[in-house]
Amino acid sequence: MRVKKTRQDQRGVYRYPVDVPDGRGGYRRSYNVVRPGEGGVTEVWIRDLHRMDDNEVANNVKNGHPKLAPEQKAEKKEWEEAHPGEKFDMNWNLSLDYIAGDTDDGELDKSSVLAGASYDPFDEDVPDEVLKLRKIAATKMTDRQRQAYQLIGLEGYSRTEAAKIMGVSVKVAKVHYDKAIECIKKYF
Repeated sequence: MRVKKTRQDQRGVYRYPVDVPDGRGGYRRSYNVVRPGEGGVTEVWIRDLHRMDDNEVANNVKNGHPKLAPEQKAEKKEWEEAHPGEKFDMNWNLSLDYIAGDTDDGELDKSSVLAGASYDPFDEDVPDEVLKLRKIAATKMTDRQRQAYQLIGLEGYSRTEAAKIMGVSVKVAKVHYDKAIECIKKYF
């Protein structure tokens, strides 16, 4: 479980741990390094991997110590009054076994917990405006216009960064982005 983010000066590449057999029946930890330009990997992919890691760290830290409900605060206060000088234990059990609980036959039913935690992007209702914008992007824009709009308009890259990723000059990236905006205004 990750609880620390990767340092900013080490984000030019992406390292991830792999457990490999050590030849004695055990495993040792090794790290694979992904670099931009190798095997079709781009700087955008590496940045997205670090962004996903950052989200994982934030969730781990947040869920590691959830806020106390009013009933739990009352229990904590009562316990501290009964045990002066001792510190209230703040460890949390977030395992599925604890959340799901036992069923009548002694088996654990985790399916209800997992079903509630799953996310399917195709289940959500997408506004008509978003569907129309996606259709315009798919049918009316060129690949370069779509890429420029994605990088500059949606992902927040500067024109300089987008131009570097696209492999074109800043002026050409601006032209593609401006044409994409014109296309949206025309057909939206």
